[in-house]
Amino acid sequence: MEESALKRQLAKVTVIVAVSSIVLCAAIFGVLSYVFQTAHEAEHAQMKTEAQEYRSRIFKQLDKNLQILTTLSRAYEVSGTADREEELRDSIAKAGQVNSFVSLAYFSVEGNGILYTDGQDAWLTMTLDTCAEEARRAVEQSLQGKNAVSRMFDSNVYNQKVFVYSVPVYRNGAVTGALAASDTLEIFEDIVNGDTVMGGERYIHLLGAEGDFLVRSENTLVKEDVSSIFEGPYLSEDTKASAKEALSRQESMYGDFEYLGEKCHFYMEPLGFNGWYLFCANRLWDSVSSFGRIFLLVDGVFFFLLVMIFILLYYQYYNFRKNSALLMRIAYFDPVTGAKNTTKFDQEFQQIRKKQEYYSTVALDIRNFKGINELFGKRNGDQVLGYLKQVIERNLGEGEFFCRDTADRFYALLLDTEEARIRERLGSLIQSVRDVTSRMEYRYEISLYAGVAVQGDREKALMALKSIQNTHHRDVAFYDEELHEALRRKNSIESNMQTALNNREFKLFLQPKMSLAGDSLVGAEALVRWQKPDGSYRYPDEFIPLFEDNGFCAKLDLYMVERVCEQLRSWMDVGLKPIPVSVNQSKLLFADRSYPNTLERIVTRYRVSPALIILEMLESIAANDVEQINSQIEALHEKGFHVSMDDFGSGYSSLNMLYQIKIDELKLDRAFLRKVSNHNDEERRQIILEQVIRFAKKLGITTVAEGVETQQDRDNMAALSCDYGQGYFYERPINAEEFSDKYMLRRG
Repeated sequence: MEESALKRQLAKVTVIVAVSSIVLCAAIFGVLSYVFQTAHEAEHAQMKTEAQEYRSRIFKQLDKNLQILTTLSRAYEVSGTADREEELRDSIAKAGQVNSFVSLAYFSVEGNGILYTDGQDAWLTMTLDTCAEEARRAVEQSLQGKNAVSRMFDSNVYNQKVFVYSVPVYRNGAVTGALAASDTLEIFEDIVNGDTVMGGERYIHLLGAEGDFLVRSENTLVKEDVSSIFEGPYLSEDTKASAKEALSRQESMYGDFEYLGEKCHFYMEPLGFNGWYLFCANRLWDSVSSFGRIFLLVDGVFFFLLVMIFILLYYQYYNFRKNSALLMRIAYFDPVTGAKNTTKFDQEFQQIRKKQEYYSTVALDIRNFKGINELFGKRNGDQVLGYLKQVIERNLGEGEFFCRDTADRFYALLLDTEEARIRERLGSLIQSVRDVTSRMEYRYEISLYAGVAVQGDREKALMALKSIQNTHHRDVAFYDEELHEALRRKNSIESNMQTALNNREFKLFLQPKMSLAGDSLVGAEALVRWQKPDGSYRYPDEFIPLFEDNGFCAKLDLYMVERVCEQLRSWMDVGLKPIPVSVNQSKLLFADRSYPNTLERIVTRYRVSPALIILEMLESIAANDVEQINSQIEALHEKGFHVSMDDFGSGYSSLNMLYQIKIDELKLDRAFLRKVSNHNDEERRQIILEQVIRFAKKLGITTVAEGVETQQDRDNMAALSCDYGQGYFYERPINAEEFSDKYMLRRG
C-alpha cells in the first residue's frame, strides 16, 4: 500500500515537475524573446538615427556645392558676365581653381557650351546634344529654371564615373543659360570611411538605384569584392526580393543575412534623389542559439534533464538579462558618469514636449575643465564629472531629467519657466558643486556656468551658454532676442561668406614688423578685413571664430596667401624690393596633406619666392600632434616656406614644444608682454621671458614681440635681445595701398 502510494506520489511530483518545467521554460523563453526583441529594436533605432545623420551630411555636401554654383550664377546675373565670352571664360577658370570640382561648364539656351577642367590649359567647346545623356538631362532642367543633380555616368573626357550639378543663369528675369559642374564620388568617401564611422561598430556604404556600390567603405563587414548587395550568397532570395522592392519604391528597409557563420543585419535609407541609398550593416546581437542544444537533452534521464533545464534556463536568463542591460547601457548611457546620453535625453525630450506645456532646457559646463585634466590627470577629471552628475541628480524634481553630452557639458530639463525660480535653483546647484569639490584631495575651484532656454531645445540652451563662455562675472544666461539676433547675424555671415570671397570683399591689411636693433622695417603681417558692398567693415572678431567653426577659414587663409602674393608681385613689378609677409593659417590647412603643394602652386602662379611667405600657426595647433605637424613643416621647408608659431604664451606653452616643433620664428603673445611691463612679479616674468628668447636663439629661431604699444615695451624687449617688434607703437594695421605709400615707396 505504501509502495503504491509512493508511486502515485512520485507520478504526481513528476507531472508537477514536468509541467512546471515546461511552464518555466515557456515563461523564460518568452522573457528572453522580449529582451532580445527590445535590444534588437534599440539597435535598429540606433542604426536608423545614425544613417539619417550621415544622410544629412551628404545633403550638406551637395547643398554646399549647389550653393557655390548658385552664388556664381547670381554674380553672372548681376554683372552680365555670361554675355561676354572672354570674361566668362576667365570667371569660370578662377572659380574652378578655388573649388574642388572636376570641371565647370556654361551652356547657353541654344545648347552651346564651354568646358573648363582644373589643371588643364585647354578649353573644350561643345554642344548639349554631344554630352552624356545624364549630364544633358541635368542641364536641360536648369535651362527650364531648376537646380539639378544628375545620375552617375561614365565620362569620356575624364575616363571615370562622374555626376553633374547644374543651376540656371538668369538675366532680367529670364533664363539665359546654365552653369554646370562635374564631380566624382570621392567627395563622399570621407563620410563613409574611417574607424569612427557609425561608432566604430557599424559599416555604411553609398548605393545606386539598383543596389550597386557607388562608394564602399574601406571598413566593410563583407570583405569579398562585390559590386552589388545582391552579389554572393549573403542575402536570402526572400531578402533580395524585399530589397529590390524597397529600392523600386524608394523606401527604407531592415534586413538580415549571414556571413562567416555570424548573423548580421542591415538598414537601407533612401537619400531621396537619383535613387541613391545609404546601406548600414553590422553583426547581430544574438545569444539564443543554445536553446536547441538544451531541448535535445529531453531524451536523457528525466531527473538529470529536469535539473539541467533549471540550471541552464536560469543561467541563460541571467546572461540575457545582464547582456540586455549592458546593451541598453551602451546605447543610452554615458560610460564615464552613468548619466543618460544625449540620444536618450532627446527621446525623452520629444515625449515630454507632447504632454508638458511648461519646461526649460538647461546647458551646464565647467569653466576651464581642460585645466583640471592637464593639471591633475584624466582620472581626477572623470571624478569631477561623477561628482557633478550626483549633484545634478540631487537637484532635480519629479519628472525632470538630465544627460551628459561630451567633455564637461551636461543638459537638464526643468519643469520651471520663471526666470527667478530657475536662477535660484541653478545658483543652489552651482554652490553645491563648489561645496562638494572643495572637500576633494586637491585644491582647484570648480566653477559652473549655465545657459537656459525657456520652452526651448538644447541648441538654444547651448547658444545661451556660449554667450557667457569667456566671462567670469555671470553664471547663468537666458536665451533671448539678443541671442536670437546673434543667430541671425551668424546665418547672415554664413550665407554671404562665399559671395564675399568671390567678390574679393576680404581686404588685405598690413602691419609692419620692425627690427628692435634699429627700428627699421623687416617685414609685415597680413591681416584680413571684410569690406561690405556699402563700404562698411566687418572686423575679424565678428567672423573669424565662426569661420573656424564651420571650416571656411581654410578657404579664406588660402585666399589671403593669394592676396599677399599679388601684393608682393605688384611691388616687384614697379621695382621695389619686397619684404617677407606673415600670413595666418588655420589648423585645417596644417592637417591637409596637399597643403604644401597647394601653396607651391600659388607662389608659382604669381612668380613669388616662397621665402617671402611666413606661415603663422597658433600655439594650440602645435600642441595637438607634434609628429604630424613636424612632418607638414618639413614638407613646407623643402618648398622654401618659413613657419612661425603665433601667440606663444597665450595658453599652456612649453619650452619642450620649442625644441620639438621645427619652426623658424616665435611670436610672443601680447599678453605675455603686458605681464612683463606690469610691476607685479615683473622680475620673475622677465626672467622667464628672457630664458624663452635665449632658448629660441640657441635653436636658431627668430623672436617677435607682439603688442608693442609703448616706448617701455620696445625698450624692454630690445634689452632682452628680442629680434623684432610689432604693435601700435610702430603702426596699426593699415590697408595695402597705404602701407605701400608709407613704407615701401620710401624704402625705394
